[in-house]
Amino acid sequence: MDSVTHITLGACIGELVLGKKLGKQALMWGAIAQSLPDIDSAGALFLSPEQALLAHRGITHSLVFALVVGLALAFLVRRIHHKVYVPFVTLALFFCLQLMLHDLLDTCNAYGTGLLEPFSHQRFSVNLLYVADPLFTTGLLVAFVVLVFKNIRYQGRAKWAFVAIALSGLYLCLAVFSKLYISGRVQATLKKDGVQPGYLITPAPFTSMLWYIVAPVNNGYNTAYSSVFDGNANGIAYQFHAKNDSLLNGVQNKNVVNSLVTFSDKYYTITKAGNDININVLRFGQVQGWAVADAQFAFSYPLIAGKNQAMLLQKGRLSGWNGHALKIYVKRILGKSVIENKPNHKI
Repeated sequence: MDSVTHITLGACIGELVLGKKLGKQALMWGAIAQSLPDIDSAGALFLSPEQALLAHRGITHSLVFALVVGLALAFLVRRIHHKVYVPFVTLALFFCLQLMLHDLLDTCNAYGTGLLEPFSHQRFSVNLLYVADPLFTTGLLVAFVVLVFKNIRYQGRAKWAFVAIALSGLYLCLAVFSKLYISGRVQATLKKDGVQPGYLITPAPFTSMLWYIVAPVNNGYNTAYSSVFDGNANGIAYQFHAKNDSLLNGVQNKNVVNSLVTFSDKYYTITKAGNDININVLRFGQVQGWAVADAQFAFSYPLIAGKNQAMLLQKGRLSGWNGHALKIYVKRILGKSVIENKPNHKI
C-alpha cells in the first residue's frame, strides 16, 4: 500500500494500544513501525532496475524481519521511555504485529510480497486493493489528523482510531465480495472463450468496484475490465494479446529477461516497435485500458542493451489522466460502456 495508508493505520493502532501510556508519541511509533518495511526502497538505489524490482517487498517484508525487528524496536522503546512502565511483552506484540500487518496489507496489492524470505522466494498476492485506494485510506487519514491536533486529554481519541480502522476493515470485506462476484462472471466465460486455469483478477486504479482481468489463452492472454455494476447482459469484452516469446531470441541479456519473467509471475507479453523490444508485465494493467481497446501496458521495460532501462510502472499508470479521462473512468466504474475502439470479440 502507499505510505499514507501505512502511516495513518500505524498511528491509529498506536493510539489504541499505547496512547494512554505514551500519549501522542504512540502515534509516532505506530507510524514508524508501519513504514519500516519499505526501507528496502533505499537499498534499491544500489541495484540495477530489474534487481530492484525483485528486491522490493522481499526480506524487509518477511515474517522473519517482522519478528526480529519488532523485538529490537520493543527493546529500544523500552529504553527510551524507561520512565513510563509499559510491559516488554506489550511492546513486543505491538511492534511485531504492526510490521506483520504492513506485510499482510501489501499482499492485497498486485506487486507480490515475500512473506517467507529468506527461506522461500515465493511472492504472495491476493489482489484485493489497488496500491492507493482513497476509500480504504480516507477514514484513517481523518482520524490521524484528529489525533494529531486534538489534546491528549480528549476522551474521544480511541473512538476515532477504532472507527477509522473498522471502516477500512469493512471496505476490505467489500473488496472481497466484489472480487468474488467478478470471479463468478469470469468463470462463466471460461469455456466460451477458451480461457485456461490461472486467470488473474486485480483492482483497477483507486477502486475495488472495477477490476482488471488477465486470462491465459493459447499463445497469449485475454484482458478486460469489468465493473460490479455491469449488467450481466453486457458480458465481458476481452482483448487478445499475443505472448510473442519468439521475440526473446534476439535479446542477449538473458539475466535481465529471466529476472523480469520471474517478476511478472509469468503474466507477460513481448512487443516490438522498430528496433525496440519490450517486456510488458500484465499484472499492473493497461494505461486507461477501460476506455481504449488494446491500450499499452502500464509496465513496459526495454530489453535491448543500451536503452534507458528505467521502468515505466509508476509513470505509465497515470499517463494521460485529466478531467475528461476522470469522468470517463467514473462512468466505467458505474457500469457504462466507454470503449473508444471496440475489442476484437465479446462474449
